[in-house]
Amino acid sequence: MKLNRYLVLALSCVSLNAFALDCNNPPGGTDLASAQGNFQCAEKARVAADKLLNDTYKKLLGSLNDNSEKENSSRTQIVSAQRAWIAFRNAECEFRTSLNGGAHQWLVVNRSQCIAELTADRTKVLQSYLEQAQAQ
Repeated sequence: MKLNRYLVLALSCVSLNAFALDCNNPPGGTDLASAQGNFQCAEKARVAADKLLNDTYKKLLGSLNDNSEKENSSRTQIVSAQRAWIAFRNAECEFRTSLNGGAHQWLVVNRSQCIAELTADRTKVLQSYLEQAQAQ
């Protein structure tokens, strides 16, 4: 795991080109430069998905009008559920990454892609909860 942290740092510090990377057409190939380009795109998607999730989560918390002091309040339940989901997401992506295997530079790419995908899926669920809460 320590190696992955160093690899993430190394991949994120390396500049591919002087121009912006087109993430709609990420670089192909299996070499380090391709991994770096794909990592940059995966991280861009992960950061965007995480921001949208956090914005939706904050709106949902704001729309829950029950007493947060109660043990079984909706707010307490969603906070607990979200914490459990984050633990699940991280464990799931670690598992997926280890299952796929491959070179270390691609493991971090695959993990970022997994986190972005599961985060986007969770945002849809939270959006549905928000719509239900606002309808009440």
